[in-house]
Amino acid sequence: MAKRDPWHYPRTAAAKAHLGLITSGMTNALVLFGRRRTGKTEFLLQDFAPAAEQAKCLVVYVSFWLSPLSPAATILQALEMALQGGSLAARLGEAAKRISPKLTLSGEAGGFGAKAEIDLTTLRGEPPADVLLRIDALIGALAQTRKRVLILFDEVQDLAGDRNNAPLVATLRTSLDTRRNDVAAVFTGSNRDRLNAMFARRGAPFFQFATPIELPPLDEDFVDYLLATFETITGFKLNRKAALEAFEQSHASPFFFRKLLELAALDPERNLAKCAVKLRARLVSDLGFDHTWLSLSPLERALVKSLAGDERAPFSEEHRKKLGAMLGGPTPSAAQVQSGLRRLMRLDMVSRLDGRSDYALDDPEFGVWAVAHGIV
Repeated sequence: MAKRDPWHYPRTAAAKAHLGLITSGMTNALVLFGRRRTGKTEFLLQDFAPAAEQAKCLVVYVSFWLSPLSPAATILQALEMALQGGSLAARLGEAAKRISPKLTLSGEAGGFGAKAEIDLTTLRGEPPADVLLRIDALIGALAQTRKRVLILFDEVQDLAGDRNNAPLVATLRTSLDTRRNDVAAVFTGSNRDRLNAMFARRGAPFFQFATPIELPPLDEDFVDYLLATFETITGFKLNRKAALEAFEQSHASPFFFRKLLELAALDPERNLAKCAVKLRARLVSDLGFDHTWLSLSPLERALVKSLAGDERAPFSEEHRKKLGAMLGGPTPSAAQVQSGLRRLMRLDMVSRLDGRSDYALDDPEFGVWAVAHGIV
């Protein structure tokens, strides 16, 4: 059994509510959006998955975030290991031990005959037909178990960025659709525009397939929980007002707040404001804000600064004049603004909130840094 993380703030009510949409039969698929570093994966693995297993579901977890394998290989590995049985925590622990990701394929699934070993690192580019057939067969085999199957696809928007994944996405849609009574799915993503490209736009591969929901924002209860944990572990009590201010200034990011408490544990003064300054300086290096900034054009930098200030009419004449003033030159055209926004979207830095003209930064912390330090 996995060790409990004392710093994990359980979102039990949200997990049960979202799971209830599936177990009640209201839907067999959810698409969960949450900004980067807001705890989506932690919510999936430490709240949602345990609740699903308690409800007698067989849970499969597939993560496309920074996976060294191709998407097809990642799915294949997760499905094969799920077919072998065991809890999700045990399977994830076993997968983490694999230095050379070679997988023994079970011949029973889909009548493939004898077992075979496959090197998952060779599955690059468009997946071959036999691999797609294997994925469909494995989902079919899991559907025949006595448990309701729940597949969690984490950061699924990465599938939308490569045309080579089109056959894989089509296979998943068909396989899940034909087994909707036995297999449910949860898709998560941090890029709203790419999620829309998969789920919300007419002609999208998963159009009208999943019910959209948003990861519930954390509030004062989260701050109080972590402050109590900090006091229990360190013996020190932090200033609650300063903690709430730091949490609000970090755009309610659990990642930022936990890192802040790590610094506070080593700070003799327990000064959260000073620790926040140190943490932001560290994030600039760890997350490569300065290198990212240097890769942008002057107009793209001006757009980042503008969006960080909650600009909601990027194509308006008034805003374009502001951009021109920031750049010290002529007013950029609407086409130039659109070109800059499109590149920022390709870099996964900006998303369209309404699918059309309302844009926002995917990483608010980058916006904070850009306003404070970035020079157009």
